[in-house]
Amino acid sequence: MASVRTSREEQLAPFFGAAGTVLAVLVCARTLASFAHIIQPYLRFTYGAWLEAAMVLCQVLFQWAIMARRSWPERLRYAGLALGVSVLGAVLLWPILLLHSFAPVTMKTAIGCFFGVVSLMFVVHWLFVGYLKMPRILCATWVVYRLILLVILVRF
Repeated sequence: MASVRTSREEQLAPFFGAAGTVLAVLVCARTLASFAHIIQPYLRFTYGAWLEAAMVLCQVLFQWAIMARRSWPERLRYAGLALGVSVLGAVLLWPILLLHSFAPVTMKTAIGCFFGVVSLMFVVHWLFVGYLKMPRILCATWVVYRLILLVILVRF
């Protein structure tokens, strides 16, 4: 009986992995698109869920380019880490979005919260990269990718 269960779990694992990935991207996309409405005057163009979904997926592809010599299971493990950190960031923005739904939040407060969340995301990313015994250069390139996005998205 155990072998049947294990076989069934192995067959369903890719489905649940894909479903989890889609759910993670949707949570991030919807949350960041909602947050973008608060800071829209600082953005170069209208920010939507599709743009955020593309940025989340491009983050993984960008990091995979850095991991070109790593095995496929390592790259998939990193993708899970990156998506997990992104979902954490999205969830940490929910309180400011909830507050904003009742009373307008100033842009200064929203941006301060955003940078606080990004800082916490970096710490979590750093810790999990170490835990998974992956190269720490992934932390630097994670920051570089986000800085590139900042330059592209934000009106200075």
